Amino acid sequence: MNAAGHGAPRIAAAAGFPLDGDARTPAVRQRVNRGRYYDFATPELSRVVSRPVYPVPPGAADVQRHQAAAGGLGLHLSVDIDGVAHLGPDTSWLPDDAVLDYRAEDDAREAFLAAGRRLIPGLQSDDLVPGQVGYRPKLTSKDGAPPDFSVWRDGAYVHLGGIESPGLTASLALARHVESLLA
Repeated sequence: MNAAGHGAPRIAAAAGFPLDGDARTPAVRQRVNRGRYYDFATPELSRVVSRPVYPVPPGAADVQRHQAAAGGLGLHLSVDIDGVAHLGPDTSWLPDDAVLDYRAEDDAREAFLAAGRRLIPGLQSDDLVPGQVGYRPKLTSKDGAPPDFSVWRDGAYVHLGGIESPGLTASLALARHVESLLA
């Protein structure tokens, strides 16, 4: 079974599967999308919302295609399991050979502040501190349509690719699906 996240295409290629798929297998090629968050400097602000807030990205008539091109839904407020809100993530596409650097740098404060003010009027620059950095494995397609998770089997090989943010939420359903593939 290949559930190697960012390394899944490399393992699939080593097993003989073409990265762009063929008549018997889907594409396994992925791109890396970096996302950074800013956190709130005070406990009061970090609990300003109790549920995620997703604004519609500006100029996004077709949100799904916009998301595929941009690599995400745009800056939003998410809430972790402790009830703490975070602003982000931003998105940037990386070259295939990029080194994944998890350091949180403070070079996007103004962009985050502008987006944050759409959600929390009166937000000030000092209210934000750099937060976590993460990398999403994004499947690619030849036609530009936004592909979803890729889970398939070929003989004894099972491939799980492009499983990003909702993958944790869907992990039990994905496990049941893999179990059914192996049965």
